[in-house]
Amino acid sequence: MRRLFLASALAVSLLSLGACSGSSGESATSGSSAEAEGDKIVTIGVLAPLDGGLTDFGRGIRNSVELAVREANAAKAVPGWTIAVKAVDDSSDATKGTAGASTLSADTSVVAVVGPYNSGVAAAVLPTLQKGGLALVSPSNTLTSLSLGDNVSTPKRPFDNYFRMVGNDAKQGEYLADQALKLGLKKAAVVSETKAVSKGLADIFATAFKAKGGVVTVQQTVPDGATDFSGFVSAASATSPEFIFFGGEYPVAASLRKAATTANLKIPVMGGDGIKDDAFITKAGADGAGTLASSVGTPIDKLTSAEGFVKAYKAAGFAEGSSEYGVYAYDAANAVIRTLKAALASAKTPAEARSAVIKALATTTFDGSSGPVAFDAFGDPKTPKFTLYKVVGTSWVAQG
Repeated sequence: MRRLFLASALAVSLLSLGACSGSSGESATSGSSAEAEGDKIVTIGVLAPLDGGLTDFGRGIRNSVELAVREANAAKAVPGWTIAVKAVDDSSDATKGTAGASTLSADTSVVAVVGPYNSGVAAAVLPTLQKGGLALVSPSNTLTSLSLGDNVSTPKRPFDNYFRMVGNDAKQGEYLADQALKLGLKKAAVVSETKAVSKGLADIFATAFKAKGGVVTVQQTVPDGATDFSGFVSAASATSPEFIFFGGEYPVAASLRKAATTANLKIPVMGGDGIKDDAFITKAGADGAGTLASSVGTPIDKLTSAEGFVKAYKAAGFAEGSSEYGVYAYDAANAVIRTLKAALASAKTPAEARSAVIKALATTTFDGSSGPVAFDAFGDPKTPKFTLYKVVGTSWVAQG
C-alpha cells in the first residue's frame, strides 16, 4: 500500500490528514492538494460510533472506507475528481446520529454515506438522509424493517435510498434457530433488550425456533444497556432450559453471561452478530467459554476474495482492527465509487449527482472482497450468508 501512496502526491496529502479528528466528532480528508492540481472534491460520508458506543466496530468501518478511497484516488478512479472521506461520530446514539446525518446532508460535496453500524441509528437517520437525497449503504445493519417495513409477510420498502451489505434479522434469526436444533439444543430461555434490533432478533428467533420444533421456556425483555439480569436468570433457572438466546450486542451479552454463571446456570448463551466480537471474550472472561454467535458472511480468513483487503488493511497501518464489518464497509465504499464516474459526468456539484448514485446502486453488481455484491428490490443483498462461531479458549472459532 505504501507504494501506492508514493505513486501519488495527492494520495499522500490526503492520507496525512485522513484520521485527524476535531472536537466536533468529525474527521475528514483534506482536499487542498486536489484543488491545487485542478481536481474537484467529491466526498463519501461515514456515520459510525467513533468516540463512544460500539467503537470497536465503528472505527473499523471508518478505516475500511478510508482504505477504499485511498486506493481509488491512487488509481484515479474518477478522472477530474478526488474522493474525500468525512467521518462523523454517532456514538451508537440515535440523536447524535441524526445530527450527524444533518451535517452530512448539508455538505454539498457529500454524495453518499457508508454506515451506520447500529440499526437503531439507521432507523433514526434515514428520514434525514432521504430528504437530503443521500444514499445510505450500511455494512452491518440487520434490523429487518429497515428494508422490508414492519410486516415481513407483505414487505414494502420504506426508503429507496437505503442499501445494506449483510442479511437481515429475519434470515439471521431463522439461521440461528436451525443451528441450535442441529446442535441438539431444544429448550431455549430467550431474553433481549427493549430496543427494536435486539427484541426483533429475539422475537424472530423464538418464532422460528418454535415452528421448527423447539421450546421457548421463558421470554423476557430487559432495559437497554442492562447489567442486572437477576430477574431473568431466576425465571429461566426454574424452567430448566438447555441454552439462553440473547438478542443484542457484546457489552450486555457479557453481563448476561456472567450473571448466568454466577447463578449456576452454566448453559450456553447464543446470539447474533452483535455478540461476535473479541471484546465479548475480554469482558466475559472465562465465563464466555462455549458462547455461540452468528456472524454475517463467511470468515474472512476463509475468503480468498478478501486476501487483498486483509493485506492492504494491515499495510495501511491503522491503529484499530477492521472488525467483523470492515470488509463490508470497504465493499460499500467501492459500490459507491463505482457509480461516481457516470453520476458526476453532467453534475455541477456532487449534491446534484446524489439521485444518480441511488439509482446506480440499485443495479450495481461486482465481485467484492466480501463476495458477490448486488442488491435486491428492497436494498438487501441478493446472496446473504451467515456463519456460526463458538468461543473456544480466547478465540471465536467457526463451526463447520
